[in-house]
Amino acid sequence: MVYELPDGGSVEALKDVTFTLEPGRLLTLLGPSGCGKTTLLNIIAGFLAPTSGDVKLGSDPITGPGQDRGMVFQRGALFEWLSVNDNVGFGARMNGRSRPASREAVQDLLNIVGLQDFGDKAVYELSGGMQQRVALARCLANDPKIILMDEPLGALDALTREKMQSLVLNLWNETGKTIVLVTHSVEEALYLGDQLFVMAPRPGRIERTYDLPFAQEALTADARELKTSQEFIDTREEILTMIWEMEEQIMGTGVGTGGGA
Repeated sequence: MVYELPDGGSVEALKDVTFTLEPGRLLTLLGPSGCGKTTLLNIIAGFLAPTSGDVKLGSDPITGPGQDRGMVFQRGALFEWLSVNDNVGFGARMNGRSRPASREAVQDLLNIVGLQDFGDKAVYELSGGMQQRVALARCLANDPKIILMDEPLGALDALTREKMQSLVLNLWNETGKTIVLVTHSVEEALYLGDQLFVMAPRPGRIERTYDLPFAQEALTADARELKTSQEFIDTREEILTMIWEMEEQIMGTGVGTGGGA
């Protein structure tokens, strides 16, 4: 992916990014600012067209946004003037489903995300964590094949963030959905990703791939015990060192213009 700049120059945001993600995986994307994590996510979503190469979901080329992909943003991007029920059921209504069927599906989804008693509430009455639960439910309402998450927990306080991490893992386990999640937190990337890409900048590329056991283990293990295990700590420090060295290289080359988060 190359961005053309107003002064006639260009920035190579992604180069030679090639991978196959098997169905049902939970992939986390991690790396310093400017390594193209969000750009890659937006290409998969169909919001951006790559300068060269292609992206396929199964055998179908991705040429734009579609119902087979659902997006959860850092902030819920909810309709503030609608109730929780109406936010979650919006996609179903746009697809022409009957209201009774839509109401039943909405209630099932609110049960899944733990908001079964909040359907009639206005969005602005909910906490940040609860709003992200609504965003997850709305995403699931269209039954997408793949769920894309751009820093979905980044704006939450530490305790709420840990609770939401558990919710994401449970949703992944119960629905079998393929998930791609962008995060700046090394700990979060390790905890949630059963596959992890560490990306490097200038140009953005996949520096290293990890297949990890922690997401599966977290479904039955205590989160605190898992995050303080020696294997988790050693992997976290290895990746932190890798990213820190990238940041030092960036700072050593002076201030420049990046092509995406």
